[in-house]
Amino acid sequence: MAFATSKPYLAPRPNEYAQIPDPIFRKNWFGDINLPGPNPKFSDLITATFMINTPKFLLGMQRKFGDNCSFFLSRRLFIGLFSPSAVHEVTVAQQHNFVKGVGFARMRKVLGEGLLTNEEPIHLAHRRMMQPPFHHGNLDSYVAIMHNLVSEHTKDWESKKSIELAPEMMALTLEIVSRCLFGLDSHKYTQAIAESMEVAIDRIERTMLPGLDRFDKSGIKYFKEFEVASNRLVEIAEAIINKRMQSGEKKDDDLLGILLQMRDQISTDHIRDEVLTLILSGHETTANVMSWAFSYLAKNPQVQKQLEDEADNALWIKENRTPTYQELEESSKIASAVLQETMRLAPPVWVAPRIATTDCIIDGVKIPKGAHVLVSQYVTHRNPRYFPEPEKWRPDRWLDSEFEKSLPRGAYFPFGGGSRKCLGEYFAIAEARLILLMVAKNFRLKGDFPKAQPRATYRPKGGVKNKVSLR
Repeated sequence: MAFATSKPYLAPRPNEYAQIPDPIFRKNWFGDINLPGPNPKFSDLITATFMINTPKFLLGMQRKFGDNCSFFLSRRLFIGLFSPSAVHEVTVAQQHNFVKGVGFARMRKVLGEGLLTNEEPIHLAHRRMMQPPFHHGNLDSYVAIMHNLVSEHTKDWESKKSIELAPEMMALTLEIVSRCLFGLDSHKYTQAIAESMEVAIDRIERTMLPGLDRFDKSGIKYFKEFEVASNRLVEIAEAIINKRMQSGEKKDDDLLGILLQMRDQISTDHIRDEVLTLILSGHETTANVMSWAFSYLAKNPQVQKQLEDEADNALWIKENRTPTYQELEESSKIASAVLQETMRLAPPVWVAPRIATTDCIIDGVKIPKGAHVLVSQYVTHRNPRYFPEPEKWRPDRWLDSEFEKSLPRGAYFPFGGGSRKCLGEYFAIAEARLILLMVAKNFRLKGDFPKAQPRATYRPKGGVKNKVSLR
């Protein structure tokens, strides 16, 4: 199967996409009384503060200046829009007035033109092609595969006194994605993907500010490592596709099979880019959420006991069989609450940058063409107006059936919104519920709570070592 010689790292932005307007520089901005913020003269200092801890910086901006604020990074205008109504406007109601912003251009250097990074008119066509495997009708078969893989993977823990939770979750979720969506065993690629993704995830976020792209071809070691990691992931994605082609299998019920059947509508490079995207979005994000969830559970023994009781009472676990998706959903009230609260405080995607392609009004604020706009799950999910005691991990809030209904649109959006909402939302939710319940049934994990390492995804720092005991 032939792929283009150019790799995503050096590929230009496709001509089909909307043109990105010129940025608004500090010298050309005369302010807006509806957009308070720090003095633009301090933008260089603010840029450094932003880079040190971006989520903390954005939360600080919201708490000091309010839900709508402005600041300058690399001397370019950025507007933070953190109210639920603004989030809904940017991600759903007026999404056509924006294109992907800073960070996504860097992500494109790893994922090419996959569903996470591409723009219209390519995006909608690809999304429609990729929807069938994620249809609810396929979830039962995926849950069966997931159940077997979780059983196989965690059985090895029985002979261990401790594990590094983060790599364990990465390996497990990668195998689930590979088997369910690619029809392949991922063990051959696990270590290489982990090493390359570690570098890529770091460089995407740490080099996202405008202007840093001029170093991409500089030969500076930090940027060269970014290119090497990107190209290595590309080679793995191409190897996965070629292995499937060489196998002679004509399966068309998984995602890779469907894409290969559509080679008259989608290029081989685009198929590769979708595989790359699923390697990142299909396993990295879920693995991070699982590492955070078990870390929160270890800190909260009362909730851990509630989850264990739920696992003990699940009929499918008692009968040692695979549940249906519906059965899994009905038996996981505590697990779902744990998942929802973990994604509130540690959202796998924690910021959604955009660039305004036209003048527009968002939540009563004039947004000029060319402005960088930031909406952030990390910030909006911590709004005390909607989430009392916002910094406390309280899964019980989600057990009130009226609580989620009371939230305005845009207050809680861990999977994004609009046409950009995560296609694999229900796949990921089923996977997370299953892992939570099956681990809680058989094991108790205990470790120090990790520090955050916010990069392109909201990662825990380090391996997250945990002691393992059998229940």
